[in-house]
Amino acid sequence: MDLAEEVRSLRDTVGQMADQLTRIGVGPKLMKTPEAAEFLGVSPEVMFEWRQKGEGPPFLHITARTLRYDRDDLIEWARSHRVTK
Repeated sequence: MDLAEEVRSLRDTVGQMADQLTRIGVGPKLMKTPEAAEFLGVSPEVMFEWRQKGEGPPFLHITARTLRYDRDDLIEWARSHRVTK
């Protein structure tokens, strides 16, 4: 195997690893509502209700029809709702 083939193979492996991380819940940096809902373990309908009530995690209103959730914001928001006794 020459160097170019090794580099291509390595790129493929890295791409597959990134896909696996997304599937196991690490998630992309900016998520659509269904992805963010899955990340938090709730339904997209719950995310919608939270947005309407102003109770949910912060989101980016990119266009009139495009919302995105930042992974770090979701984690921070979830941690802020931790209950300790």
